[in-house]
Amino acid sequence: MNKLQNLRNEIDNIDKDIVKLIEKRMKISYEIGQYKKENNIPIFDEKREKEVLDRKKELLENKDLSSMIIDIYNIIMNKSKDIQK
Repeated sequence: MNKLQNLRNEIDNIDKDIVKLIEKRMKISYEIGQYKKENNIPIFDEKREKEVLDRKKELLENKDLSSMIIDIYNIIMNKSKDIQK
């Protein structure tokens, strides 16, 4: 195999993990939604979302990726809210 194919295989393996983790995250989001409904807690919590985004940025080694990680997590959180509804 050439280097390009090796790199593509690495990305494919990473993507498998990402897909599994997103699926797991959405399952937990559903459970959170059920809890919120049972306890009359609003789905949207602006303060919590800001905290989550700030923590994700802190996890980055390469801070140049901050805006990208914010975009990705905004999508993930929006889909999580959809599932919670």
